[in-house]
Amino acid sequence: MRRPVLLLLLPLGFCAAAQADDDTATQPYVEAAVGEGTVNYNSLSQNAAPQGVIGGNVATMSLLGGYAFNPYFALELGYHDYGKPTLSQQAGGGLTSCPGSFSCPHVTGITFEAVGRFEIITDLYGEVSGGLQNWHAGDPAATYIGKSNGNSAIYGLGVRHDFHDQFEGWSFTIRYEYSQFSTSETRIGLRYSF
Repeated sequence: MRRPVLLLLLPLGFCAAAQADDDTATQPYVEAAVGEGTVNYNSLSQNAAPQGVIGGNVATMSLLGGYAFNPYFALELGYHDYGKPTLSQQAGGGLTSCPGSFSCPHVTGITFEAVGRFEIITDLYGEVSGGLQNWHAGDPAATYIGKSNGNSAIYGLGVRHDFHDQFEGWSFTIRYEYSQFSTSETRIGLRYSF
């Protein structure tokens, strides 16, 4: 429990170190993103004990909404669709997998993150994020891995380019995120700030 709290405080440290004096930077924003990721939960046992394993590469989609309190700090809520990775069941030395033996789980996540920002050059920003992820795998994950949802820490690094001169309010983003549920996602997004 101590580690997730530290991950939340990391972006806050960036905020505290920055001198925020631009009131025009306080604004809500929305973002749509697509990417590629991996989902891994559990691992195959060497003693062939019955165990379920989720693993595989997936295409991802994310919808995010946030509020920038100043140029250096924002809070963000996100919905992430991690697709349908392979679910395998190891039992008695044999291995059965979806979709042949049973249906594959649809894995999604809801995230709440603090985002620290710093300017690299004009209109290009680095972003450091940390927070909590509530993941859902549904059926048949509950049967094969023993749980269908849970909470984990999530953190990420990214860059954002603002198109102030060409398209006021629009930004292009690239972010990598990793969670303790063992989801990793690299995505590109288009953001609009109101």
